[in-house]
Amino acid sequence: MDVEEHPLADDDDTWTTVIEECRATAEEYRDRGWTAFAPVPGDVVPVPAPGDSVDEKVGLDVLLSGEEFDRLTELVEVDEFDEFEAFRAHENGIVYLTLVFRATASETALCLPLYYRVAEADRMLGRVRAGDAMTTYVHALSGDERVEFDHEDPTPLFPPQDTGDA
Repeated sequence: MDVEEHPLADDDDTWTTVIEECRATAEEYRDRGWTAFAPVPGDVVPVPAPGDSVDEKVGLDVLLSGEEFDRLTELVEVDEFDEFEAFRAHENGIVYLTLVFRATASETALCLPLYYRVAEADRMLGRVRAGDAMTTYVHALSGDERVEFDHEDPTPLFPPQDTGDA
């Protein structure tokens, strides 16, 4: 993919702000004595993607570095993440998200900054609106192993026009 085609090619400042806010959220959890991890994805793709003939997955496909993915798998092997919170911003046709998954028993938080271009999410959003479950799929570039986070209520992940917040 050319750099010009990347969803954040024209809007790097907002993405940088989202990453900084996500890291600050993780730091707030650490200040309260929690274990907090805030990996930064290399790419986020809504699935099914436009023109994608395989549509078994519905949600956001997130690519992490191998090292960050290994750390994430260590956390999910030990902890059951039982709470979820989302913070959303929308600018220039891109939805920016900070997802916070919490394992309350062990006081562990995963703070994950994400983004997607609304124009590339039509199929994903349509399937979720039609009743399909939405999942965040996290994986490393190498290997088929992935960690999945299901969203019982995906509404906070939708563009503002889908939630009445436009």
